[in-house]
Amino acid sequence: GMPDIGILTATEVVNCIKYMANSVNIPLIVDADDGYGGALAAYRTTQEIIKAGAAGMFIDDQKHPTKSPSIGFQEVLPRDEYLGKIGAVMEARDKEDKDSLIVARIDALATMGTEETVVRAKACLKLGADMILPQCLGFPRTSVESLKEAMRQLYKAIGAPEVPIWGTGGPTEFTAKDYEDIGAKLLAEGVVADATLKAALDFYQVYHDTWTVPKILIPQPSGERLRKLRGLDFWNELEKRYVGTKNI
Repeated sequence: GMPDIGILTATEVVNCIKYMANSVNIPLIVDADDGYGGALAAYRTTQEIIKAGAAGMFIDDQKHPTKSPSIGFQEVLPRDEYLGKIGAVMEARDKEDKDSLIVARIDALATMGTEETVVRAKACLKLGADMILPQCLGFPRTSVESLKEAMRQLYKAIGAPEVPIWGTGGPTEFTAKDYEDIGAKLLAEGVVADATLKAALDFYQVYHDTWTVPKILIPQPSGERLRKLRGLDFWNELEKRYVGTKNI
């Protein structure tokens, strides 16, 4: 519920990871911002994120405090400082869990251009990063096709399709197929949170105005689907076996 302007702490994020990792049985990739400090802090953040149950994380090259590019472009760290941080993250990953996915997010494009973005990306790959997330919101948005071609050329310069690229920063008209066409290997759409928030706000606005539960705004999942999501059958079976019975 906080704005994306670098004011969350590592402890808050790690606590959220524990709850999320325990509630799903699919890999969880975490936005670790800038690692919540310098190289040493990023080392500890990596350790704690992996121990909390995440399958991967990404860490950006922004200066602290970080912010979402949708809020405004941020200055980035000097290249050597960011690469030192990535080196620390990779060492921590290898110590804790070599299968954990490390994504290097590069935000340098908006303020330093595509050449610096490519140099940073390739250096991160040499350090062992598994995937590159180039933040492409800095490209001019004259047309969908021109932006698509600019992103394609950037991804190619980084090493796509051999190098896994996390697609991001395209126009709203982009589909998953568009990202695949320009060389991306992964796309994580984040607007589901906005859709959830809007549904909650609409509900409470109608409830506030009418004092009536607006049932038309509550498209509930089926009972069977909710049981599966909540794991209710497992707990019911466990209760039958162990609650109020003698186990000999």
